[in-house]
Amino acid sequence: MLRRLMAAFTVILVIGVAAPAGAEPQGFIEGEFEYGWFYGTFDESPNVALFAGGTLEEFCFADPGTAKLRVFLRNDGSVDLKVNDKDQPIYLYLTDFNDIPVWLDAVCPGIAEGDAAPEPFASGTADTKVRISEGTGDRVEIFNSVNGKATGTDGTNYKVRGTADFAVEGGELVGDPREFVGFKLTEIGR
Repeated sequence: MLRRLMAAFTVILVIGVAAPAGAEPQGFIEGEFEYGWFYGTFDESPNVALFAGGTLEEFCFADPGTAKLRVFLRNDGSVDLKVNDKDQPIYLYLTDFNDIPVWLDAVCPGIAEGDAAPEPFASGTADTKVRISEGTGDRVEIFNSVNGKATGTDGTNYKVRGTADFAVEGGELVGDPREFVGFKLTEIGR
């Protein structure tokens, strides 16, 4: 997760450097945002993991998704990145792991060597929202969410919502994902 966040911060720096000197501080610059978000349950058997932007296999090798980005350069020197995009791909998996990064660390080396990747039990699309706010200090506040529908391999339909609202301070994640990750999966029939 931190690797993905650091990539977002690089986008901030690159866009900030690339902005023309006469750019309006209250306007915005449009671009493309590379992302990959995941949400999940904790302490269930099995846990459900929601991957937004691409499949688990795609997560092993890169940030899989892209979305439309708006970058707002504020008068006080702070920067806000905002994404509000529709029909982004989502994939649902069952796993015995409590921690998605640990699960990725366990399966990605095998996938790189040719092992079959875990298959999702459902896939679909979702609306994606992102807000990354970088102030003038070393704290960055991040909010992201997906809200959509997925269809299972057995024909079951699901409503899916995942959210994360957290901060990174001095390059370190603040808090425990159990405190800032929200995930809801509702079966809505066949």
